[in-house]
Amino acid sequence: MTTRPAPLAARGGSGVRGVAPGHYRVAPTRSTVGFRVTSFGVVVVHGTLAVAEGDVEVAEGLARVRVDVDAASFTTGTRRRDVDVRGPRFLDAVHHPVLSWTGALADGAGRATGTLRVRDTETPVVADVVSVDAGRAVVVTARLTVDRAAAGIRGARAAVGRTVEVDVSLTLLRA
Repeated sequence: MTTRPAPLAARGGSGVRGVAPGHYRVAPTRSTVGFRVTSFGVVVVHGTLAVAEGDVEVAEGLARVRVDVDAASFTTGTRRRDVDVRGPRFLDAVHHPVLSWTGALADGAGRATGTLRVRDTETPVVADVVSVDAGRAVVVTARLTVDRAAAGIRGARAAVGRTVEVDVSLTLLRA
C-alpha cells in the first residue's frame, strides 16, 4: 500500500504563492494523469490517460485552470478492457474525444474547485493540490476523487468501483 502525501491545505501550504502572475501552457509530454479503481471490489486497476493540452492563468492570488485529456489514450495494459472503456458503454472516445477539467485555485486554499466534463455530463470535482514547484518550470501535482456515476459513466456497475482515484502532474511553461 502506498501512502499519498497530504494536500497542501492540510499542511498549511498554498497552491499559488511563489508562482509568477501570467499565462502558462501545460506541456502535454511532461504531464501525466494516472488513476486507480477497484474491479469486483478486490482488484485495483491502475491506468493512465494522456494530457492533450491545457492552460493556466495566474493573477492576484488566483489560478484559473483548464486541462484537456485524450479519452482515446485510456490505457490499463489489458487490451480488451481498454477497448471496452474507450467504447460507447464508457468514455465513447469516438464521439467524445476529450475529457476536460476547468477550475480555480485561490492562494492559500490548497484545493482547486472545478468542473469535470465527461461525454456530455459536467460534475463538480475538487482537486487537492499536493505540491507546487515553481522552479525553472512550474510543476503542479494534485489528486482528486471522481464519482464515475455522477460523471455519467454508468456501465458495469457491479464490476467496476464507483470512485476513481486520480493523480495528476502538470508541467506548466510560460506562454
